[in-house]
Amino acid sequence: MARERYLLNDDEEPINRPGAEITLKTKKDKWDNFWFYHRTHVIVGVILALLAAYFIYDMATKTSPDYNVAVLSSAYVSTDAGNLLAEEMEKYGEDLNGDGQVIVQVNIFQVAQGDDMDTADPQMQMASVVKFQGDVQMGESYIYLIDDLNFLAYGAEAGLFKNLDGTVPVEGETIDPEKMRLSMEDCKGLADTEIGQAFSGYKFTLRDIRDDLVEENPDYYAGQQRLFDALVSGTQPGSADASSSAS
Repeated sequence: MARERYLLNDDEEPINRPGAEITLKTKKDKWDNFWFYHRTHVIVGVILALLAAYFIYDMATKTSPDYNVAVLSSAYVSTDAGNLLAEEMEKYGEDLNGDGQVIVQVNIFQVAQGDDMDTADPQMQMASVVKFQGDVQMGESYIYLIDDLNFLAYGAEAGLFKNLDGTVPVEGETIDPEKMRLSMEDCKGLADTEIGQAFSGYKFTLRDIRDDLVEENPDYYAGQQRLFDALVSGTQPGSADASSSAS
């Protein structure tokens, strides 16, 4: 009886016995077992590794612009138009950050005014307004291309724009748009270009940057002013006109 008690179901396969220990005999068995229990951890780990690699690559290859130029528009302006505008402006710029390239970043802010507000997407509007306000606070864009509707909305706002001669309207002074804006046709560097004609309804104006931002990075804002002056005169760096004016 004792033998029968201990040998009960002795004819079953060892693997089928309750509590029997599974022996992994091959590498494939071991891998299948590992994958079954740890696949979630592996997948998450791979995703995190890929994200980290992408972040490192993006930071290592990211180019820093020498200039930030803003387009403040009530109507839609495509990214392609912004890129073409940047390409033309880069001909008049300098390598301010010493990376061997001249890069103009055109920041497009579509802030609908007037009748355009009827067709504007509210969420897109809110996002664009937030981006515009962030640009103003950080002082990134010094040169602005702005349409009439947005100039009417923001032109008289204190501390936003200044006269083209560098003076700032004092509090209570009537804003003179002619002193604060330059038409595209008066910008010799862009007037006759295809993209300049596409922006013929826009005018240049300059930001009144806070003193603390200018003090933190004076060379940056001096460079932005030189770009504007070069665009207006149509004088590219390295040209005979640039050399004569420098001397």
